[in-house]
Amino acid sequence: MAMILIGLAALAFGALVAWKVRGTNERINRLERTETVTISDLRAMQQAAAEAAGPGHFRYPCEVVGVALAHRDGLITSQLKEIPCVWHRHKITRKYEEYRRDGKGRRRKETRHEVVSQHRSGTAFFVEDASGKVVVRPSGADVVGASKPLNKFVQQQGSRGGVSVGPLTFGGDGGTIGFKHEEWVLREGVQLFIHGEASDVNGYLEIGKPAEAGEYIVSAKSERELLKDETRELMIGGTMAGVILLGGAVLLVLGIVL
Repeated sequence: MAMILIGLAALAFGALVAWKVRGTNERINRLERTETVTISDLRAMQQAAAEAAGPGHFRYPCEVVGVALAHRDGLITSQLKEIPCVWHRHKITRKYEEYRRDGKGRRRKETRHEVVSQHRSGTAFFVEDASGKVVVRPSGADVVGASKPLNKFVQQQGSRGGVSVGPLTFGGDGGTIGFKHEEWVLREGVQLFIHGEASDVNGYLEIGKPAEAGEYIVSAKSERELLKDETRELMIGGTMAGVILLGGAVLLVLGIVL
């Protein structure tokens, strides 16, 4: 019976891995199918669409490559390291110990983690190539390859203490071991690959998250690097799924036969 249960669990896990592999394959196909255009070509398409159907109706899946520039209001500042940038994200994770009772009623000390603060900026910025520039709205994007200027663990000092982010303070109790601080930024001047949807729904041309299903990627890595990473993930995931599914099937058959 145990072998049957293990086999069924392996088949379920293998199916989950296979589902993730399928998603990776779909992302690769979308990256390969979507055309990389210049910003001037994108503006020409938007203007043609506005003349034909009126403004506010243009939607076009596209890719552009250019340099990140501050929007009209200037650079924003990251919340932890206070770095001038066009985009930032942070996460603070509390590491703590607590006692729990196991199935036999015995008290056991466990180390656990909880995210006490996280934030990513949504402020628009420009991306500029040799032909012009366009507004990019990063909300909802999968930001890849951002630099990580902060990645440290701060030990709890004494029984009291905590961590502050701006006006907010997150305390730690007697079980707190410490806090892990992480921050990512995109600085002005970094070259970006943008895979998303261009539209003029707000009255001007901008790139953002697709209104319907689709990937939205803001990447400091090139398209070639992204495809290389995705292909590697596809190969590893496909191999894992095959091995797990085969092993699960063998265990299930043996559990039934024996």
